[in-house]
Amino acid sequence: MKKWLSIPLLVLVFISLLPSTASARLPYITAYYDSNQSTWFRIQPIYSPAETLTVELGDPVDITVAPNDEVYVVDKELEQVIVLNNDGKVQRTIGASEGTGKLAAPEGVFVTADGDVYVADSGNQRIAVFTSDGTYQREYKKPDTPLLGSDHFVPVKLVVDRRGVMYIQLNSSYQGLVRLSPDGEFMGHFGANKADQSMINRLKQLVLNKEQLAQEKPALPKPITNVAMDADGFIYTATAGGEGKGAIRKLNAGGVDGFKNKVMYNGHGIVDVAIGQEGFLYNVDLDSMRINLYDHTGDVLFAFGFIDKETQQYGVIGYPTGIAVDSKNAVWISDSGTNMVHKYVRTEFGKDVLQALALYAGGKYEDSKPYWESVYARNDMYNGSFQGLGKVYLHENDHADALKFMKVAFDTDGYSKAFWQIRLEWLQEHFVMLVLGIISGFLVLHFGVRGLRALRRKYPTPSSWKQPLQDIRNFGYVMIHPYEGFYRIKEARIAPWITIALLLSVIAVKIARIYWTGFLFNPVELRNVNALRDLAFFIVPWVTWIIANYLVCSIKDGEGKFREVVQGSVYALSPYLFISIPVLILSNVASLDEAVLVHALNTLATLWMLAMFFVMTQVIHNFDFLETFKNSAISVFAIVTIWVFGFIILGLSYNLYDFFYELYKEVNFYH
Repeated sequence: MKKWLSIPLLVLVFISLLPSTASARLPYITAYYDSNQSTWFRIQPIYSPAETLTVELGDPVDITVAPNDEVYVVDKELEQVIVLNNDGKVQRTIGASEGTGKLAAPEGVFVTADGDVYVADSGNQRIAVFTSDGTYQREYKKPDTPLLGSDHFVPVKLVVDRRGVMYIQLNSSYQGLVRLSPDGEFMGHFGANKADQSMINRLKQLVLNKEQLAQEKPALPKPITNVAMDADGFIYTATAGGEGKGAIRKLNAGGVDGFKNKVMYNGHGIVDVAIGQEGFLYNVDLDSMRINLYDHTGDVLFAFGFIDKETQQYGVIGYPTGIAVDSKNAVWISDSGTNMVHKYVRTEFGKDVLQALALYAGGKYEDSKPYWESVYARNDMYNGSFQGLGKVYLHENDHADALKFMKVAFDTDGYSKAFWQIRLEWLQEHFVMLVLGIISGFLVLHFGVRGLRALRRKYPTPSSWKQPLQDIRNFGYVMIHPYEGFYRIKEARIAPWITIALLLSVIAVKIARIYWTGFLFNPVELRNVNALRDLAFFIVPWVTWIIANYLVCSIKDGEGKFREVVQGSVYALSPYLFISIPVLILSNVASLDEAVLVHALNTLATLWMLAMFFVMTQVIHNFDFLETFKNSAISVFAIVTIWVFGFIILGLSYNLYDFFYELYKEVNFYH
């Protein structure tokens, strides 16, 4: 028996000694930004790390890709530029030989279309130029001009345009890039950032006189972090800080920013920017700790990779110093944290989705369709594919499918265009029936009212119902005649069931607006709607108004009783109920072109309700106009005070609960 038992044990030991299968899971997540919902969602990888590049580096501080796809890496510690092929193997080095071409602590490199290599030779305070094979050609020292002052000429990054004009970033310079002609002549500063005025500085300008302001330290613009150039000659500057404002700027020859200093997502700690041949922008950012991908307008699309200073994991960056993109759309990162170069290549999914985005951005809608269909087949949860296919269907005049896909993508603009076309076609087909329906409805309403009046004359309302019906009719009357209506309410003793019924009617309309407002004016997934939360945001302010108004006005000698304040506050909601009905209908038949009607009605309802609450306070408490205004303002302050104390009590209650819960867990643990 023991002999047979030993056989499976030996098998298990043998299996345990076998090498485990390598996991294909990446050490980082990939996410896409859904601009329609203003949030990030996880997605399958669009880029994955390529094979490990074993080149030995000392301190890689910059990287660029030449037109022939050779990769140039600046190594500040080894004081040379290392040239790699597209597989990451060393081809040659530049600037290591002794002589006039010897580099000293270089920090930047740029390769022109002709193969000339421009190096920001920081230690030698010059721009050194080499041929593609590493032969030293010439240098550019600090130009002889008083405009550069007495500061040292320490270039750190640069680009060179087709004319040979150099755009150089000097160390910690806030004046922008320095332009030098092919002859080395100073051509002025270019692309300086704007100085951000803090609130304190603005207050100083208002309070201090000219002499005092002259003694204040001026606000200086942020220095440019890095610079890049695309195939069309546009210059891109990267600037860290400012919460992403102007993190990437696209400058034309006149220095005008095509992105208009826009706020870039994940750009607060930007290190460098690169531009692919398809027009996509790539940046590597220390704040978000990601590599980020943007479209040609600067809107963020994807984020991938991960930055960890303590990393020893394949595909994770230690401390990025530069980013570049080759002709095959591979992303190269120089990393001084791990002293290596990372290469990321597109996955099959990434190829499809980015090709679809590139073709659509170029106006090639039909060509992008098969790529969108492939993306949809690979991932039916990616909203970008729904939006992309929806736009393709829109251009194909397939408005029904466009409407369906745009709704899934929460693209209200595209949905509105498709809806407008469908509505137009429906009106053209059913115009006569629509007119006849409107006329019929008007006649039914007209003669129906007359019939009801005749029935009332024939069968009078019982005397016990006259007052309740009058109280209900006052709900509409008070809208048109607020002063007289609220006087009626104050003098009448309205039955509690009527007040409750009217309030429930308003709540029912609110619920109807939550669930039945048209998609264009409420673009949400109904299953994700939190009706209780929305109702709380509607009811809690109304309840606290009643409490605050009664307490404040009672102290200020107001005549209103609590019952009258409650009744008046219910009747003051009448504009919301009556205006919400046409708003609800319009929201389901209007496009964004007619959105002004819906917004105007919503604004009208809000202003009308505020006026009603004001008149209610004046009438119920028997105040004059100024007293009403003053006590209403105090009531609003009291509401804020109640909310603040409420939040404090909730916070303390949660902390107390958490304390006893942790204590309970500790007691159970030791027992």
